[in-house]
Amino acid sequence: MDQSPKSSPVLAGIALLGAGLLIRQWQPDALRLPEPAHNHRRDRGLRRAARKSRDGLAMLLPSNLTGSIGRSLMIMGGGLLALRLLDLLVDQDEALY
Repeated sequence: MDQSPKSSPVLAGIALLGAGLLIRQWQPDALRLPEPAHNHRRDRGLRRAARKSRDGLAMLLPSNLTGSIGRSLMIMGGGLLALRLLDLLVDQDEALY
């Protein structure tokens, strides 16, 4: 006996999509990653390994972490909307949401 309205996944999907768009546009300086310094130091051992690992990881991360969070919310919202719209095309007995 599910009492939730049929439109709740659609509303949640729209809310997630909207929140993702807003967060992606808002990029505070506190979450901005600093630009790497291009000093070519002559370090060795553990220090060099740590520096190389940090620089490699920094290349994979977005310049502002809110972009990544916003993109994830937009994908979740779009996926939920697509799932609900496809669910409308399925027989009522096989519907998931």
